[in-house]
Order: sequence, then structure tokens, then C-alpha cells
Amino acid sequence: MKVLIATDSTQGNRGDDYFFALEGELVYLPIIEHAVLDRCGFAQGFAGVASAKATTTAMVVDRPELTTHDWSVAIADGLTSQGWLEDDWCDANDDLLEQVLADLEAIVDPIAPNTVIERNGTDFFPRHGRLAA
Repeated sequence: MKVLIATDSTQGNRGDDYFFALEGELVYLPIIEHAVLDRCGFAQGFAGVASAKATTTAMVVDRPELTTHDWSVAIADGLTSQGWLEDDWCDANDDLLEQVLADLEAIVDPIAPNTVIERNGTDFFPRHGRLAA
């Protein structure tokens, strides 16, 4: 299955790049984005499932050994440990998790594996190699 992971590949292409996540960890879109997106990096970031830290670059990868169930459990565990989901499972958790997973599937579906992407709000773009100095 195709998933998004944190990568520092092509970091530095943009002046506002940042990479605080763990290389290779699963990422998702931030749950809450700042109201003034042009003043901070939220509109460009992906959130790390394990580290709870962000990056402006993510890679679409094919993980055939990963089942949909395993992937959803990993995302749910990360969101729970970061305080986005209640420890005692409830309908609100189901709704949020379903939305996060649907958003991720919609992002990766049209993109070839091993493609590094960046985002600007709800728009996603392939990222090309590091710019020459």
C-alpha cells in the first residue's frame, strides 16, 4: 500500500523548508492549522506520527507488507499519543481517524511511489532535486 513518510530529501529547495521529524516515519496532515497560514509553516507541513514533529517534505512510498489495518492502527496510535484522539474510543475518534486516513489516501493515490512532495495548504506538488547553489 502507498503511504506518506517523512524525508529530508530535497530539503533546502525552499527557503522556508524545515525537517524536525524522524526520517522514514509515517506522516499525516496537521490536525489544526494556524489561522494565519502565510505567517507560519503549518500550511506547508506534514506531521510525524511517531515524533509529533513536522517536515515540509514527504515521500510517497509503497509498503506492500503494510496492511490497511496496520496503517490505520499506527496512525490512530500516533494521534492518541499526541492527544488528538481520546484514550477511551468514541464516535468522535472514528470520525477524525476516518478523515485523516481518507485525506492521506487521496494524496498518495495519484502519485507514483518514491516521489517527494511538498504542500501549500490543500495543494500538493512533486518536489524536484536540490537546487544548484
